[in-house]
Amino acid sequence: MADVVLLKQRVEPAKTDQLREWMAEIRSRRDEAVETLQNEGMYTEATFIESRADGTYLLTFLEVEDIDHAFEAYESSTHELDREHREVLDEVLADDQPEQNIELLYQMTNPERP
Repeated sequence: MADVVLLKQRVEPAKTDQLREWMAEIRSRRDEAVETLQNEGMYTEATFIESRADGTYLLTFLEVEDIDHAFEAYESSTHELDREHREVLDEVLADDQPEQNIELLYQMTNPERP
């Protein structure tokens, strides 16, 4: 069974547009992005922006073969897209991240999913 993770990270004030631009860049480099997902054992990766009174957050949904392997592969990757991704996230995400206490209640996938 796949690991399913939801991450919530605070975005620095005035950095949301830069984050949106970077995510658009990733979409435009689909072949490279798919290659990095395959290297990480990632089945699904989706990102969202949540705007709240207390700030803006990047939410990332991951469905992956093994989350520990995926994080290790991402952190050690020399792929240009991963390198750029780490740089952008380092620049746009706040240093003071709230403690995450996100509990998965259930995860279900249609076995006939294409």
